[in-house]
Amino acid sequence: MFQRIDELHTGSLYILTGQAGAGKSHLAAAARRGGTLWVLDTEGAAQNLAGKPGIHRRIQVMQSLSLRALTGAMEEIRASGKPGDTVVLDSISKVFQAMRAYAQRRAGAETDRKTGIGYDEHASVNRNMQAVYTGLTELKHAGFHVIIIGHLARKYRAQDDGGLHDEGLRVLADDQIAYEADAILLVERDGDERAITPIIKPPRPAHLKYGRRYPATLATLYPDQAPESDARPRRKANAAAAETSLEPATDVEPLDADAPAITPPPAPPRDAAEAEQRFFARYADVIGGNAWADVQRYLQSRAPRPTTVAGWIAVAEAVRDRARADGPSVMSA
Repeated sequence: MFQRIDELHTGSLYILTGQAGAGKSHLAAAARRGGTLWVLDTEGAAQNLAGKPGIHRRIQVMQSLSLRALTGAMEEIRASGKPGDTVVLDSISKVFQAMRAYAQRRAGAETDRKTGIGYDEHASVNRNMQAVYTGLTELKHAGFHVIIIGHLARKYRAQDDGGLHDEGLRVLADDQIAYEADAILLVERDGDERAITPIIKPPRPAHLKYGRRYPATLATLYPDQAPESDARPRRKANAAAAETSLEPATDVEPLDADAPAITPPPAPPRDAAEAEQRFFARYADVIGGNAWADVQRYLQSRAPRPTTVAGWIAVAEAVRDRARADGPSVMSA
């Protein structure tokens, strides 16, 4: 039952929230490379993922809103799955709304005429939601990576004068959800670009900072998953390798001598997405952000976002040239 502290291996638990259409489900289904993706689909949205780029190759889907079905599915995942697998609950908000509606019906009220529920009904909802959270947390402790998707809603608090105080946007679920998560991440879309920002509480992962925007990519959520080692043999000349790497040549001083060293990947970027991830990992502090708009502002250019590895290499070279031209104050910032 007990384990040494240095032998503990736990997974992670992220909550993705945002407006409808931001790409939460797509990001969750593309957020791991290995293992199996287990989807607890309460909204019937899993079938829309078929054929989209980057989606996990092995997906098992269970569609239900029943508490018994959800808890039974989590038990089956623990028995049939393996540590390192990913579990996606899409969405916790639908579960929460269904349980509130059920509590209203049990109280003898029609849901379209009564929005509030009494103490007994609240207690019932809380117990049922806690059963869901406990099952997901146990999966995390067993080494699974859990991603919970929640709708974004505005929260109000009653005031003494009878009015309502707007507490801002929150995940549509009960407050216990914030304590269970390692990070609550706001997913936003601007055209074809997506970004994620840790909100509501400081995230536990050391690589994520509260309130900072990051590219909505696999490498942001799980740095250990990307970039992966490329199996291609390294028989090409150094010049050819330089054409497909975002790292500067070995005889060039790094832009930031005081920054933590970034271990160069063992192989060139495999595609534009990986090239983008490497670019922002290395130059975000130089350009002052993690979005393409920050690159355009730094380079004073309106060029469109690159769609090829070669394009990102060219941008990296332009940033390095600009940093050198700006002098030591920039290079040591």
